[in-house]
Amino acid sequence: MMLLLVLAVLLPALNASAAAPGDRSKLWETCGNNGGEAGLAACMAIINTRGIPARERANAYYNRCYHYILGHDYRNALASCDRALEDNPSFVDAWLNRSTIRSGLGQFDLAIKDATQALAMASNNSDRAGALRNRAAAFVRRGNIAESRADLDQAARLQPGDVYNFINRADFLLQLGSPDEALQQVARARATRATSNYSQQKMYSDIGLLHGKALVALKRDSEALPVLDALLRIDPKNAEAFALKSVALARTNNVAAARDALSTARRLPLSSPDAADVFREAEQLVREMDSAMAPRPEYPAQPSRERSNRVALVIGNAAYHNVAPLTNAGRDAEALAAEFDALGFRKVTLLRDLSREQMFAALRAFAKDAETSDWAVIYFAGHGLEMGGVNWLAPVDAQFKTDRDVRLEAVSIDELSAAIEGVRGLRLIVLDACRNNPFAPQMRFTNSTRSLGTGLARVEPEGGTMIAYAAKAGQVAHDGDDGNSPFMKALLKRLKQPGLEISMLFRFVRDDVLAATGRQQEPFVYGSLPSEPFYFRTAATANR
Repeated sequence: MMLLLVLAVLLPALNASAAAPGDRSKLWETCGNNGGEAGLAACMAIINTRGIPARERANAYYNRCYHYILGHDYRNALASCDRALEDNPSFVDAWLNRSTIRSGLGQFDLAIKDATQALAMASNNSDRAGALRNRAAAFVRRGNIAESRADLDQAARLQPGDVYNFINRADFLLQLGSPDEALQQVARARATRATSNYSQQKMYSDIGLLHGKALVALKRDSEALPVLDALLRIDPKNAEAFALKSVALARTNNVAAARDALSTARRLPLSSPDAADVFREAEQLVREMDSAMAPRPEYPAQPSRERSNRVALVIGNAAYHNVAPLTNAGRDAEALAAEFDALGFRKVTLLRDLSREQMFAALRAFAKDAETSDWAVIYFAGHGLEMGGVNWLAPVDAQFKTDRDVRLEAVSIDELSAAIEGVRGLRLIVLDACRNNPFAPQMRFTNSTRSLGTGLARVEPEGGTMIAYAAKAGQVAHDGDDGNSPFMKALLKRLKQPGLEISMLFRFVRDDVLAATGRQQEPFVYGSLPSEPFYFRTAATANR
């Protein structure tokens, strides 16, 4: 009803050849200061007023864009910002807002370009600092750590009292896996009395979200819950906050409340790609808790013929022809193949140092084995790279002299998924291919729109498939220098532990690797499995 009343007031302005000065002033007050439907409607009324100057229309689009940002509706925010820049290409604040939006949508290269444009056009230190902070946020998510840190330092020098220096520094530290240090920056943000160009609502929302994320990352769930509740009172459409709350509730064994919080989160738009990771963790925890509460089947002392119908393809590429060899990729593959054999897999295929043609041949042969199996597992250790959002695995004969060569010389992760698509039960791909890309310095780019990422990109496998990364998207995995990589050490340890359902197993692996690498490497699992529990080693078969 309130929206209808607002529209009834604004409709005369839409139809007027030019709104009267008094009416225009009221519209601007609502457009500039009111969020939600009232603010959006007032901005639209100004935009649709006939005869309005282009710069004034650009200001209305800019305000409309900002209201959409506050509501986490980044798609509509981007469209409004685009229109503002069409009417006023020198609108620095619109360039800044668009860089924020594009980071929220995961368009990090474009976000960096917009922030750089804003920086070039800025005429005061406030705008320069804002552009640097925006660019730093996109840089860190693209894996450009040094560039991100340099921009944050420069922004702090230009505008030393701005609260967003601490907010963005906390975000930077969370991306680096340092939640304890991020908490210190959150405390400084809370303590500062400085103002910023952003609304108080956005400032408090950003501080609260970072505080909650850091506490959840540190598993201080009882402390995180009141922080997240306070955030949701001022920002009730924050999907990431609801997902974080679901994680914290699930860890405190409050499954009903965790399920409710997750359900609410699903109904809201995602504010950023980072939120997707939190969603996956919340969904996994709720699923595991539901599975734990369900009646469990009694397994026989020895695995039945059906339950031992498992196959694995294990590839270790270490002896690369055109870049330095890897220390542990071959040893990791051998150790995992031996463990799968000990677990009673029907067939384990171990292959070392494959060319591209040999990798395709191995996948074709394995697809035939997988068709008649209940479990199919593919493990790859070696070099991998992400280019333009697509993940590729490097054969040992790869050269990658240009960006075009990647498609011709590498093997897409999609080929691995295709090889196991006919499996009736578990489809698992484990990728220890997130190392620094040694081909990058020599690669020449022939297409300016292609970008080379750090580590591997996020994936969204089809239902029933799980893809486990040794390091989450955008991170780099350690190869290790004492026999096996930190990831393989953790995986072998947990595979030997009886009674671990597969989702819980990889959560333990995650914690083990974080501890072993000083929180520099965080394994991550993508995809979802059906409600059936999957065990590599059940309690009943522990003594086989």
